[in-house]
Amino acid sequence: MNHLFRKIAVSQRFSEKEYESLCAELTLLQAAIDHNAPLNPLLVRAGVASLYLYAIGNSQQCDEVASFINSIVKQDFSSPWSDNVMKLSDNLFADLQMGRVGSILDKINEQKSLTAVSSANELVSSLHDSRLSGLYENKVDELNIDFTVQILPFPLEVLDPRIVRIAPGKANELHRHAHETVFIFLEGQGKVVVDQFENTVEPGDFAFIPRWCNHQSVNTGSSELVFLAMADFGLTGKSFVGNYLKTARMKAQSSNQ
Repeated sequence: MNHLFRKIAVSQRFSEKEYESLCAELTLLQAAIDHNAPLNPLLVRAGVASLYLYAIGNSQQCDEVASFINSIVKQDFSSPWSDNVMKLSDNLFADLQMGRVGSILDKINEQKSLTAVSSANELVSSLHDSRLSGLYENKVDELNIDFTVQILPFPLEVLDPRIVRIAPGKANELHRHAHETVFIFLEGQGKVVVDQFENTVEPGDFAFIPRWCNHQSVNTGSSELVFLAMADFGLTGKSFVGNYLKTARMKAQSSNQ
């Protein structure tokens, strides 16, 4: 995991709830160490339990874990973590990830239908469906940006299909994000920039947008460029530890959103 836990700890990329629960468990761990008492594994996550097992090994390891606890609770990262504690912190990152996406994984493995509609038409939509809802829009003339994004009326958990409309001669922002996406072009003419690569597109074309690439869509025609962006935001939006939306947009948006 490339020791991601320290990275998110230093940058304070926990949610408030995640940070409070982690500090509460680390306080229990510190109390167990201080009083040479057992730590109830039912009261803490697996990563905290692994730190406890390491701490009771010898006095040096105990001091390493105490230093780790102090850095998290007091948000003081002036001292490095030992190599072993750094490795053990990977378990805490795994705990965070499971806390965010575990319910989705449970549903996948339950093998039960998640159909939750009362009529057949709730399972279909179209470009002109009145149930489409606006997600955001942005228009900044000096940056040649003018586009809107709508979301489909489906109760999706992992997939996140969005209809993107770009005005003639305009573009959306150059941006990047954690989710991978496939664009399905429906109307108009344009081009898609992905890092150093550029392709022209028209109705019937598909474009692949890898995770974290810099990308932008440009309308090169005289009519609206319309495409369906099919992403896995429902998963990545939960699993990314930090402010997901802050990482995505590389250009400041206007107030029209």
